Amino acid sequence: MEYLIIFLLEFQIMNKTLITLFCCCCFLAASAQSKKSLLRNLEKNAPDSFLVRFKTTKGNFDVKVYKDWSPIGATRFYQLVKAHYYTNMYVFRSTEKYAQFGIQNDTALNRFMDKKTIKDELATHSNQRGIMAFATGGIDNRTVHIFINKIDNRRLDTMAHSKGFPPFGRVVKGMEVVDQFYGAYKDTITFKYQDAVMKYGNKYLEEHFPGLDKIKKARIKH
Repeated sequence: MEYLIIFLLEFQIMNKTLITLFCCCCFLAASAQSKKSLLRNLEKNAPDSFLVRFKTTKGNFDVKVYKDWSPIGATRFYQLVKAHYYTNMYVFRSTEKYAQFGIQNDTALNRFMDKKTIKDELATHSNQRGIMAFATGGIDNRTVHIFINKIDNRRLDTMAHSKGFPPFGRVVKGMEVVDQFYGAYKDTITFKYQDAVMKYGNKYLEEHFPGLDKIKKARIKH
C-alpha cells in the first residue's frame, strides 16, 4: 500500500509537470505565431486614410487616421492594427490630459517591439483634444505606445528632445468613452512601474492595479 501511495504521488507530480510544460509550449508557440504575424504586417503600407474601431470595457470609439499627417506613424499604426496588436491590452495611464496604452500581455512581443523603433517626424497637426499620437521618450524611439489627448496639449507639438509628438489620427466617435477610462492611478504606472508591466504583462497590472480598463480589440473598419 505504501508503494502504491508513493507511486500515485509521483504520478500526480509528473502529471502536473507535463501539464505545465504543455501550457508553456502552447504559450511559446502562440508568441512565436504573433511575432510572425507582426513581421508580415510590418512590411505593409498604409492607405491614405482609414478608420479603426476600438472595443473597450467602457464601450467603443472610432479613430480616423490620415497618412499625410504622419506618414511613418500612420503606417506603423496601420501595421500594428492589421497584426491585431492592440488586443486584450490595459489602458495603464489615464489622467486629465491623456489616455495611454500599448503594453502587450505577451512579454516576448514587448521585448521584440521595443527594438522596432521608427524615425521622428515633424508635428504637422496640433495635439488637441481627441488627437491620437505615438508616445516617445527620446529621439527616434516611437514603437507601439499610443496616447489620446483628452485636452488641448499644444505644448506637445514641439519638444526639446524631439520634433514633437506628431498626430496621425483623431477620435471621430466615442470620445466620451476615452474620458471614462479608469484614472485613479494617473501617472504612477508610467513613471514607476512600466518596466515591470513590460516584463510581467497583464497579471502584474491585475495584481497591483485593479480596476483598469482594457482595449479588447482594435480592427480596421474601412
